Amino acid sequence: MIKQYSLSLVMPCKNEGKALETVLKKLPKEIDEVIVVDNNSNDSTKKVAKKYGARIFTEKRSDKHGIGYGFALQKGISQAKGTIVVCMDGDGSYPVKEIPHLAKTLIEKNLDFISCNRLPFKKPKDMSSVRAFGVKILNFITWFLYGYKINDSLSGMWVFKRYAFEEIGLIEGGWNLSLEIKLKALIHPGIKFSEHQISYRDRIFDLSKQSLFQTGFEHVLYLFKFRLALIKANNFSLGINYFAKE
Repeated sequence: MIKQYSLSLVMPCKNEGKALETVLKKLPKEIDEVIVVDNNSNDSTKKVAKKYGARIFTEKRSDKHGIGYGFALQKGISQAKGTIVVCMDGDGSYPVKEIPHLAKTLIEKNLDFISCNRLPFKKPKDMSSVRAFGVKILNFITWFLYGYKINDSLSGMWVFKRYAFEEIGLIEGGWNLSLEIKLKALIHPGIKFSEHQISYRDRIFDLSKQSLFQTGFEHVLYLFKFRLALIKANNFSLGINYFAKE
Protein backbone atom coordinates (compact mmCIF):
# COMPACT_ATOMS: atom_id res chain seq x y z
CA MET A 1 0.00 0.00 0.00
CA ILE A 2 1.18 3.51 -0.82
CA LYS A 3 -0.52 6.60 0.63
CA GLN A 4 -3.76 4.72 1.31
CA TYR A 5 -3.78 3.27 -2.21
CA SER A 6 -3.70 -0.52 -2.38
CA LEU A 7 -1.60 -2.12 -5.13
CA SER A 8 -2.44 -5.15 -7.25
CA LEU A 9 0.14 -6.72 -9.55
CA VAL A 10 -1.34 -8.64 -12.50
CA MET A 11 0.81 -10.97 -14.60
CA PRO A 12 -0.37 -13.09 -17.55
CA CYS A 13 1.72 -16.26 -17.73
CA LYS A 14 2.18 -19.13 -20.12
CA ASN A 15 4.96 -21.54 -19.15
CA GLU A 16 6.78 -18.94 -17.07
CA GLY A 17 7.62 -21.11 -14.04
CA LYS A 18 11.38 -20.39 -14.01
CA ALA A 19 11.17 -16.67 -14.71
CA LEU A 20 8.13 -16.15 -12.51
CA GLU A 21 10.01 -17.33 -9.45
CA THR A 22 12.76 -14.78 -10.03
CA VAL A 23 10.09 -12.05 -10.20
CA LEU A 24 8.14 -13.13 -7.13
CA LYS A 25 11.31 -13.36 -5.04
CA LYS A 26 11.85 -9.64 -5.57
CA LEU A 27 8.36 -8.35 -4.78
CA PRO A 28 8.38 -4.95 -3.05
CA LYS A 29 6.54 -4.92 0.27
CA GLU A 30 4.17 -2.21 -1.01
CA ILE A 31 2.36 -4.70 -3.27
CA ASP A 32 -0.81 -5.90 -1.56
CA GLU A 33 -1.73 -8.73 -3.90
CA VAL A 34 -0.30 -10.62 -6.83
CA ILE A 35 -2.56 -12.09 -9.49
CA VAL A 36 -1.17 -14.70 -11.87
CA VAL A 37 -3.38 -15.61 -14.78
CA ASP A 38 -2.35 -18.93 -16.25
CA ASN A 39 -2.93 -19.18 -20.00
CA ASN A 40 -2.64 -22.88 -20.84
CA SER A 41 0.70 -23.55 -19.15
CA ASN A 42 2.09 -27.07 -18.94
CA ASP A 43 5.01 -26.29 -16.64
CA SER A 44 5.35 -25.23 -13.00
CA THR A 45 3.74 -21.79 -13.39
CA LYS A 46 0.80 -22.48 -11.07
CA LYS A 47 2.97 -24.27 -8.53
CA VAL A 48 5.38 -21.34 -8.33
CA ALA A 49 2.55 -18.81 -8.09
CA LYS A 50 0.98 -20.76 -5.24
CA LYS A 51 4.33 -21.04 -3.44
CA TYR A 52 4.57 -17.25 -3.24
CA GLY A 53 0.96 -16.67 -2.25
CA ALA A 54 -0.38 -15.29 -5.52
CA ARG A 55 -4.04 -15.42 -6.42
CA ILE A 56 -4.26 -17.77 -9.39
CA PHE A 57 -6.78 -17.67 -12.21
CA THR A 58 -7.01 -19.71 -15.38
CA GLU A 59 -7.81 -18.27 -18.81
CA LYS A 60 -8.06 -20.79 -21.63
CA ARG A 61 -9.24 -18.47 -24.40
CA SER A 62 -6.92 -17.50 -27.23
CA ASP A 63 -7.18 -15.51 -30.47
CA LYS A 64 -6.98 -16.88 -34.01
CA HIS A 65 -3.20 -17.20 -33.64
CA GLY A 66 -3.46 -19.17 -30.41
CA ILE A 67 -2.43 -16.20 -28.24
CA GLY A 68 -4.32 -15.51 -25.02
CA TYR A 69 -2.26 -12.61 -23.68
CA GLY A 70 -5.07 -10.06 -23.89
CA PHE A 71 -7.73 -12.38 -22.50
CA ALA A 72 -5.48 -13.25 -19.55
CA LEU A 73 -4.90 -9.59 -18.75
CA GLN A 74 -8.58 -8.75 -18.97
CA LYS A 75 -9.39 -11.51 -16.49
CA GLY A 76 -6.61 -10.55 -14.12
CA ILE A 77 -7.45 -6.85 -14.07
CA SER A 78 -11.15 -7.56 -13.57
CA GLN A 79 -10.29 -9.66 -10.50
CA ALA A 80 -7.88 -7.15 -8.97
CA LYS A 81 -8.88 -5.61 -5.65
CA GLY A 82 -6.33 -2.79 -5.58
CA THR A 83 -7.15 0.83 -6.28
CA ILE A 84 -3.97 0.90 -8.36
CA VAL A 85 -3.25 -1.93 -10.80
CA VAL A 86 0.16 -2.77 -12.20
CA CYS A 87 0.40 -5.05 -15.23
CA MET A 88 3.60 -6.64 -16.45
CA ASP A 89 4.82 -9.84 -18.05
CA GLY A 90 5.88 -12.67 -15.78
CA ASP A 91 9.05 -13.39 -17.76
CA GLY A 92 11.44 -11.20 -15.78
CA SER A 93 11.87 -8.57 -18.47
CA TYR A 94 10.21 -5.73 -16.54
CA PRO A 95 11.52 -4.21 -13.28
CA VAL A 96 9.27 -5.22 -10.40
CA LYS A 97 11.45 -3.20 -8.01
CA GLU A 98 10.41 0.05 -9.74
CA ILE A 99 6.70 -0.44 -9.02
CA PRO A 100 6.57 1.62 -5.78
CA HIS A 101 8.22 4.60 -7.47
CA LEU A 102 5.84 4.39 -10.44
CA ALA A 103 2.80 4.16 -8.16
CA LYS A 104 3.99 7.19 -6.19
CA THR A 105 4.44 9.10 -9.45
CA LEU A 106 0.90 8.20 -10.50
CA ILE A 107 -0.47 9.49 -7.20
CA GLU A 108 1.68 12.60 -6.76
CA LYS A 109 1.16 13.81 -10.34
CA ASN A 110 -2.55 13.02 -10.20
CA LEU A 111 -2.33 10.73 -13.22
CA ASP A 112 -4.70 7.94 -14.16
CA PHE A 113 -2.50 5.85 -16.44
CA ILE A 114 1.24 5.43 -16.81
CA SER A 115 2.72 3.47 -19.67
CA CYS A 116 6.26 2.40 -18.80
CA ASN A 117 8.47 3.12 -21.78
CA ARG A 118 11.63 1.16 -22.49
CA LEU A 119 12.94 3.59 -25.11
CA PRO A 120 15.41 5.19 -25.08
CA PHE A 121 17.09 2.18 -23.50
CA LYS A 122 19.18 2.66 -20.39
CA LYS A 123 21.18 -0.31 -21.68
CA PRO A 124 20.65 -0.62 -25.48
CA LYS A 125 21.90 -4.21 -25.65
CA ASP A 126 19.06 -5.35 -23.37
CA MET A 127 16.65 -5.61 -26.33
CA SER A 128 17.23 -7.32 -29.67
CA SER A 129 17.82 -4.95 -32.57
CA VAL A 130 14.92 -6.45 -34.55
CA ARG A 131 12.46 -5.91 -31.71
CA ALA A 132 13.74 -2.37 -31.04
CA PHE A 133 13.44 -1.43 -34.73
CA GLY A 134 9.89 -2.78 -34.83
CA VAL A 135 8.87 -0.72 -31.81
CA LYS A 136 10.27 2.43 -33.42
CA ILE A 137 8.28 1.78 -36.60
CA LEU A 138 5.08 1.35 -34.61
CA ASN A 139 5.87 4.51 -32.65
CA PHE A 140 6.14 6.42 -35.92
CA ILE A 141 2.85 5.02 -37.24
CA THR A 142 1.14 5.92 -33.97
CA TRP A 143 2.41 9.47 -34.28
CA PHE A 144 1.36 9.65 -37.95
CA LEU A 145 -2.16 8.35 -37.33
CA TYR A 146 -2.93 9.74 -33.89
CA GLY A 147 -0.72 12.79 -33.50
CA TYR A 148 0.95 11.58 -30.29
CA LYS A 149 4.70 11.10 -30.16
CA ILE A 150 4.67 7.99 -28.04
CA ASN A 151 7.99 6.65 -26.75
CA ASP A 152 7.04 2.98 -26.55
CA SER A 153 3.85 1.82 -28.23
CA LEU A 154 4.40 -1.81 -27.22
CA SER A 155 5.42 -1.57 -23.59
CA GLY A 156 3.90 -4.43 -21.60
CA MET A 157 4.09 -2.69 -18.24
CA TRP A 158 1.41 -0.23 -17.13
CA VAL A 159 0.39 1.37 -13.85
CA PHE A 160 -3.12 2.76 -13.59
CA LYS A 161 -6.00 3.55 -11.28
CA ARG A 162 -8.51 0.75 -11.45
CA TYR A 163 -11.39 2.94 -12.62
CA ALA A 164 -9.42 3.71 -15.79
CA PHE A 165 -9.83 0.07 -16.81
CA GLU A 166 -13.56 0.30 -16.15
CA GLU A 167 -13.77 3.49 -18.20
CA ILE A 168 -12.03 2.33 -21.35
CA GLY A 169 -13.09 -1.32 -21.68
CA LEU A 170 -10.85 -3.84 -23.42
CA ILE A 171 -11.63 -6.24 -26.26
CA GLU A 172 -8.43 -7.60 -27.77
CA GLY A 173 -7.53 -11.14 -26.74
CA GLY A 174 -4.04 -11.35 -28.27
CA TRP A 175 -0.92 -9.20 -28.42
CA ASN A 176 -2.88 -6.20 -29.75
CA LEU A 177 -4.23 -5.52 -26.28
CA SER A 178 -0.93 -3.74 -25.58
CA LEU A 179 -1.81 -1.18 -28.27
CA GLU A 180 -5.50 -1.09 -27.41
CA ILE A 181 -5.07 -0.16 -23.75
CA LYS A 182 -2.67 2.70 -24.55
CA LEU A 183 -4.73 4.13 -27.41
CA LYS A 184 -7.94 4.03 -25.40
CA ALA A 185 -6.26 5.66 -22.43
CA LEU A 186 -4.82 8.34 -24.72
CA ILE A 187 -8.06 9.29 -26.44
CA HIS A 188 -10.26 9.17 -23.36
CA PRO A 189 -10.87 12.80 -22.31
CA GLY A 190 -11.21 11.87 -18.64
CA ILE A 191 -7.96 9.91 -18.32
CA LYS A 192 -4.64 11.63 -17.60
CA PHE A 193 -2.00 9.65 -19.47
CA SER A 194 1.77 9.77 -19.21
CA GLU A 195 4.84 7.72 -20.03
CA HIS A 196 7.74 7.07 -17.67
CA GLN A 197 11.02 5.38 -18.46
CA ILE A 198 11.95 2.09 -16.85
CA SER A 199 14.85 -0.31 -17.04
CA TYR A 200 14.29 -3.38 -19.21
CA ARG A 201 15.91 -6.56 -20.41
CA ASP A 202 14.71 -9.20 -22.88
CA ARG A 203 13.15 -12.25 -21.23
CA ILE A 204 15.62 -14.03 -18.98
CA PHE A 205 14.76 -17.64 -19.85
CA ASP A 206 13.96 -19.42 -23.12
CA LEU A 207 12.71 -17.66 -26.25
CA SER A 208 9.95 -15.16 -26.87
CA LYS A 209 6.54 -16.64 -27.60
CA GLN A 210 6.02 -14.12 -30.36
CA SER A 211 6.62 -14.53 -34.05
CA LEU A 212 8.01 -11.03 -34.36
CA PHE A 213 7.25 -10.37 -38.02
CA GLN A 214 3.73 -11.79 -37.88
CA THR A 215 3.00 -9.96 -34.65
CA GLY A 216 4.44 -6.74 -36.03
CA PHE A 217 2.26 -6.95 -39.14
CA GLU A 218 -0.81 -7.55 -36.97
CA HIS A 219 0.08 -4.49 -34.89
CA VAL A 220 0.32 -2.28 -37.97
CA LEU A 221 -3.07 -3.50 -39.20
CA TYR A 222 -4.57 -2.86 -35.80
CA LEU A 223 -3.32 0.74 -35.69
CA PHE A 224 -4.99 1.48 -39.03
CA LYS A 225 -8.20 -0.40 -38.17
CA PHE A 226 -8.54 1.39 -34.85
CA ARG A 227 -8.01 4.77 -36.51
CA LEU A 228 -10.63 3.94 -39.16
CA ALA A 229 -13.11 2.86 -36.50
CA LEU A 230 -12.66 6.19 -34.72
CA ILE A 231 -13.28 8.09 -37.95
CA LYS A 232 -16.45 6.10 -38.62
CA ALA A 233 -17.64 6.72 -35.09
CA ASN A 234 -17.12 10.44 -35.71
CA ASN A 235 -15.88 11.03 -32.17
CA PHE A 236 -12.20 11.62 -32.67
CA SER A 237 -10.36 14.70 -33.87
CA LEU A 238 -6.86 14.01 -35.12
CA GLY A 239 -4.27 16.42 -33.85
CA ILE A 240 -1.62 16.90 -31.23
CA ASN A 241 -3.83 19.32 -29.32
CA TYR A 242 -6.28 16.51 -28.63
CA PHE A 243 -3.51 14.64 -26.91
CA ALA A 244 -2.56 17.48 -24.56
CA LYS A 245 -1.68 15.03 -21.81
CA GLU A 246 1.30 14.95 -19.53
